[in-house]
Amino acid sequence: MAADNILAMRLGPGKHLYGKTLAGGAVKGDEFDYFHDLVVAQEMVRANARGFQDGNMAGMVISLTAVRQWLNDDALKERITQECLSGQKKICLAITEAFAGSDVAGIRTTAVKSADGSHYVVNGTKKWITNGMFCDYFVTGCKTEKGFSVVLIERGEG
Repeated sequence: MAADNILAMRLGPGKHLYGKTLAGGAVKGDEFDYFHDLVVAQEMVRANARGFQDGNMAGMVISLTAVRQWLNDDALKERITQECLSGQKKICLAITEAFAGSDVAGIRTTAVKSADGSHYVVNGTKKWITNGMFCDYFVTGCKTEKGFSVVLIERGEG
């Protein structure tokens, strides 16, 4: 799916497709539009494997779009995008908690700036995160001094 740019097409039209060969050369990345997106969605449905699609792609679609929309570091944004669209790494959206369920306003996970202000210290729990067990990046909902914030966390010790 990565080699054929199906993962990339699932994000819909955009700059992430520019320069890519799509659908075996049937369409150029910069010409891919919402009609093509509809065709991809319909072809994915033909496999009648909704669980596979959600398990393999839904977490990426809802989390990588947030990275592409709001991450201010362009180099980091492009690195993460390419790692995920190539299938080398996986990404998920980590919002849901056992205590709050889907009530995003009720989350308890906090992100507090370190004393030197160079990073956030995140404390809390997340549950029911699609692909969370083996993802490399987590787009994580947290409470900060500014209110609700989203923090990108790379898998690592601690």
